[in-house]
Amino acid sequence: MFSSADASRCSLSSNVPPQVYLVGSFFVYCLFLISLIDSKPSPTAAHLTTWIVATAIEIALAGLSIALYSHAHKQPTIDPSGGRLSWRMTRWEAGEVALDLLRIVILLALVGFYLIFVTLPQKKNAQDSGSASETTSLLGEGSAGNGHANGSYGSVHPVGGKHQHTEGAPPAWSRPTGAPVRSWWEYLNGYKVFFPYLWPSKDSRLQITVVLCFLIVLAQRVVNVLVPDQIGRITDRLEDRSRGNPWQAIMLFICFRFIQGNNGLLGAIRSTLWIPVGQYSYRELSVAAFEHVHSLSLDFHLGKKTGEVLSALGKGSSINTFLEQVTFQVVPMLVDLAVAVGYFLYKFDATYALVLCIVTFWYIYLTIRMAQWRAEVRREMVNADREEDAVK
Repeated sequence: MFSSADASRCSLSSNVPPQVYLVGSFFVYCLFLISLIDSKPSPTAAHLTTWIVATAIEIALAGLSIALYSHAHKQPTIDPSGGRLSWRMTRWEAGEVALDLLRIVILLALVGFYLIFVTLPQKKNAQDSGSASETTSLLGEGSAGNGHANGSYGSVHPVGGKHQHTEGAPPAWSRPTGAPVRSWWEYLNGYKVFFPYLWPSKDSRLQITVVLCFLIVLAQRVVNVLVPDQIGRITDRLEDRSRGNPWQAIMLFICFRFIQGNNGLLGAIRSTLWIPVGQYSYRELSVAAFEHVHSLSLDFHLGKKTGEVLSALGKGSSINTFLEQVTFQVVPMLVDLAVAVGYFLYKFDATYALVLCIVTFWYIYLTIRMAQWRAEVRREMVNADREEDAVK
């Protein structure tokens, strides 16, 4: 939400060049554009909330700018102590106010378009569905007068012991042909479902093991920060011998590298400690899958083939691997990226932190898009494999 004049004023209080703020603003707008394109449905209530908050902030900024520039004020210069006194609004300041007003108009237009093209059609559909349910007869169109055929007052009993599935719903034996569209919140809720199988609530010894594994993961995050910092210390001592003996820094770097990473000492200890926890999760997931299959309706078992059910249960064991990868690879990677941005911001300046944020965002975004493409291909392969097992 920065303009060029905003960036010039911000540069007075820091050593960050104005181009950093302009690039940051461009990066934020790209993020909003990608969220609009990739979200299904789009736009959502999250976009509406963002636009409303941004409108309020922009109105406040425009009001403060007009109040400042319409009175006697000093022109911003490189010297923070002040500049020459100005009694009226200059051309640059007028351009800044015009941009502020333009952004307010665009945000208000976005809010209006959302209310017209999203909110009103949803209310209309809700009213239509409500009126349709009110005019639907109790027995249905094809009902018989005395309750025979399809006009029975109770539940429709299946013929031959086969259950009737809900109208419009896919059969119980159908396989999905495409990857479902899920939001990040739905993925987190799905991970919360599997968390009881990851946390050994029935064994206190395994609970202590899980805590130790997470402490080792935190120690690995600290080591990942110390390794590049130690390389900088070695370089400084090799450049200037007055800072100390470089061999001490080199030996400390070797120790850090020995325990860094999943293949290092800490990673090996964590993998060894996690083996009984993984076995516990696999056992609990297997029992849950067994109980789930045996609790399904007769409709499911009559439509499924035994080989296909066994194949699906066998592939369900990969959930354990998925939970371990998410817990010890995906989440620590995101933590490492956040720590790296904070370290660059503290050690250097906002320029390096912003560059790292942009590279990190595009890396995560492209990784997600490639994973979605691979999920479609993977789903086709799994369906073909299950069909092969069904005819064995």
